[in-house]
Amino acid sequence: MSQFNQNLYDSITDAWQFVLGSNFHYGHFESGNETLLTATINLIDKLSELSEIKKHDTILDVGCGIGQPAFHLHRKYKCHITGISISRRGVNLANETAENQECDQSVRFLQRDALDNGFPSACFNLIWQMESSHLIRDKQKLFSENFRVLKNGGRLLLCDLILVNDFTFADLVKYKSELEILEKSFGKAKMETLDYYKQALQEAGFSGIKTIDISEKVMPTPRHWKTNMLRNKSKILNCIEMKQYENLLRSCDIIDAFFKNHILGYGLISAAKAEKDNNASG
Repeated sequence: MSQFNQNLYDSITDAWQFVLGSNFHYGHFESGNETLLTATINLIDKLSELSEIKKHDTILDVGCGIGQPAFHLHRKYKCHITGISISRRGVNLANETAENQECDQSVRFLQRDALDNGFPSACFNLIWQMESSHLIRDKQKLFSENFRVLKNGGRLLLCDLILVNDFTFADLVKYKSELEILEKSFGKAKMETLDYYKQALQEAGFSGIKTIDISEKVMPTPRHWKTNMLRNKSKILNCIEMKQYENLLRSCDIIDAFFKNHILGYGLISAAKAEKDNNASG
């Protein structure tokens, strides 16, 4: 668990709500004219379409933010969802919403480490992971832990920022200042290519891996964030200091440029745990 990221999330979550909206993830802009809220819901639906989610399925939401994707899935599929995050603030806000929506324990949120989540082996039908994997350096350990808690025949659905091409040392030097600003705004990250994800998932035991590049569809997102930042400046400054605001505003431009210059992209991934696995317990 990254202590830096945990401290950052606890301190900036309230501000993020005025920037990112209630869904702490990118949007899928099908026509280009959608609102950010509509686009973020579109992304949840696009990811969920990669697997048949059934009523009463048990789902682990790894990196649950403030819980909105979990609530959307619960309303749509009547499934049982446990969300985990390293952010105490995010988990508290999510549980407050669950209580207000009277979810009857069908949706709950816990402060847990994705690399050591504490759940029994083979206890979830589905792992749901939206934009948290790039913030976890040891992806092999992450995917092995995801694999462990999945039931045989279960699936992993993941979406995240990706590198279009592998980063070289020269790239790290060239974009050093931009990467430092992104780290201060969104946390320490280690992004990888879709090919890397596929290999790492295979090594963790997953099969039937499918990847979809949707970079063009999510590209408008940081421009919407910037609009929200300018519109909600006074509210955001009630949550964070001016320097943090300036870093966050600059981050919107950096991400936008990284997408346009084909440095960053965005991928959807689905993977399966075989019906029978001799190494799985339970």
